[in-house]
Amino acid sequence: MKIWLYNIFTILCFVVLGRAVSMLLPVEFPSSIIGLLLLFVALSSGLLKQKYVEKVCEQLNRHIGILFVPAGVALMGYFELVQQNILALIMAGLIGTVAIFFTVGHTYCYLNRANAAKQKAALNKQQGDDK
Repeated sequence: MKIWLYNIFTILCFVVLGRAVSMLLPVEFPSSIIGLLLLFVALSSGLLKQKYVEKVCEQLNRHIGILFVPAGVALMGYFELVQQNILALIMAGLIGTVAIFFTVGHTYCYLNRANAAKQKAALNKQQGDDK
């Protein structure tokens, strides 16, 4: 029980921190995104260990579909606006998806080639040292 409370408290701290940063910014930016970015940076840099958020994140991932229901219901309040702009919304979704696939694919290929070149250079250096 104690680990669950600590996990929830840690996530809550990043939500509050994201909200505080959002309020300080001169432009409007979603505080949830800022909180997630801060959590990502903390996990990536090692400031926060995975075990401190793992239990709660597993539960949230297990029930993620339910978390989209309020957004879908709220969208129904703008049904006529969505209906009027359905073609533009579909095109934006398709173009955005293709752009993301293209960007991620090319980034992966670039990083993969750079890593292969780095490994090849290290192997050549090691073989040169062995001679």
